[in-house]
Amino acid sequence: MRYKERYLVLADGSVYRGYAFGADSETVGEVVFTTANVGYPESLTDPSYKGQILVFTSPLIGNYGVSKEQWESDSIQVNGVVIFDLTKPSHYTSIMSLDEWLRNQDVPGIFRVDTRALTIRLREQGVIMGAIVDDPGRGMSMINEAPSYDSINFVKLVSPQSPITYGGEDPCIGIIDCGVKLGIVRELVSRGVEVIRYPCLMWRRALDECDGVLISNGPGNPMLLTELTSLVDDVVKDRKPTLGICLGHQVVALGMGARLFKMRYGHRAINKPVLDLVRNRVYVTTHNHGYAVDPSTLSGTGLKVWAIQPDDGTVEGLYHEKLPILTTQFHPEARPGPVDTRWIFDKFISVVKGESGWM
Repeated sequence: MRYKERYLVLADGSVYRGYAFGADSETVGEVVFTTANVGYPESLTDPSYKGQILVFTSPLIGNYGVSKEQWESDSIQVNGVVIFDLTKPSHYTSIMSLDEWLRNQDVPGIFRVDTRALTIRLREQGVIMGAIVDDPGRGMSMINEAPSYDSINFVKLVSPQSPITYGGEDPCIGIIDCGVKLGIVRELVSRGVEVIRYPCLMWRRALDECDGVLISNGPGNPMLLTELTSLVDDVVKDRKPTLGICLGHQVVALGMGARLFKMRYGHRAINKPVLDLVRNRVYVTTHNHGYAVDPSTLSGTGLKVWAIQPDDGTVEGLYHEKLPILTTQFHPEARPGPVDTRWIFDKFISVVKGESGWM
């Protein structure tokens, strides 16, 4: 089979040649990379990737096909996919190939790109806007005409329109859904509790109707989410047991008065070490974030650091010294990834039941 040429054009003018797969369309978005060797269906359906073109550093993508059970939302969320080698599926759970899946969901891909050279550029210069196009001469105009990634409130695009309930017994856990991964929902449901996903701006109902709240992961620039500042104010007033994950971690920090910054290329992987400063343990964890909390701005917020990423010192977990609030910048549900930190969900439910404190 002959594939037509396709190009990845970056905003700095660099062009990467490859071949087309997936949808016969063009796209623009922020170009980011993940070093995960497995879990491409989970990554592609993670709402936190909304608005981004995802580069896989692993050279073989597609070899176990696509299985519905691996999805983290109802559809592919990325704007485009960049890989080195497009492989044919060989797995008994596969229902379609990666090529077919992207085609069905109108998502363009490009393969046989020098992803090593591309990743080095992104590491050295930082993430950047880019376009997947059939004509490289059109790439720069598409990039220039598109709004920047940091200027779009993607949370409004991935949050549900109405509450979604998953049956169970008391206590009730309300997810303030900024783009939650279904792996988080599954972890809570598997523990027998009632779970309700609320649209992110319906947070007052979550506080009124549930025994504990989880502020979820999600896409985009957290500094645009000014509407959620009042959420944190009410969490403080209600003294509601709260767990913030990824974007939720950042929302809590912002609401308490800390500041955030955009990282050069972020953490997107399933093998990132996290040092637990309270328990003096190291966990291997799953990450997907491009922003981080500035630790120098935590003074006076009541928040204390309980976990860091030892390679670069990024704040990976916070707790409040007086309130039942804990956050993780990493993903404790580990979809995909290691299960080192799933104990956090057990701890959360224990706090909601009043059986223990966070620390």
